[in-house]
Amino acid sequence: MTDVYSPTTAPNPKSSWFIVPSANLDTVRCGVKVMEVLLSFVAFILEEVVSSCVSCSALYFFEFVSCTAFLFTLLLLILLSTTLQNRVGITCWPRLVRPASTPLWITWVLP
Repeated sequence: MTDVYSPTTAPNPKSSWFIVPSANLDTVRCGVKVMEVLLSFVAFILEEVVSSCVSCSALYFFEFVSCTAFLFTLLLLILLSTTLQNRVGITCWPRLVRPASTPLWITWVLP
C-alpha cells in the first residue's frame, strides 16, 4: 500500500508561511530587522520604567518615537518575511528595499 502513495506524496517547500531568504529579504537583513525590533522594544520598555522626570515633554516624545519605531519595524518584518506581502498588493518592493550590492551612498545621492 505504501508503494502506491509514495511517489505522489512529496513535501511542498513553498507551502511555508515564513519565507526568510526571499527576493526582498535575505538572511542578514532579516537578522538586522529582528535586532531593530528588539532594540526598539527595549527602548520603549526602558522609557516606561521611568517613574519621575523634571521635563517630561522630551520623555513623551521619546515614548512616541520608540513605540512607533517598534510597531512599524515589526510590521515591515512581518510583511517581508511572510507570504502576506503577496496578499497586500504592494508592487514596489524593489524600490523600497535597497539591493545588497548597491552602496549606501548611492541611495542617498540618487532617488
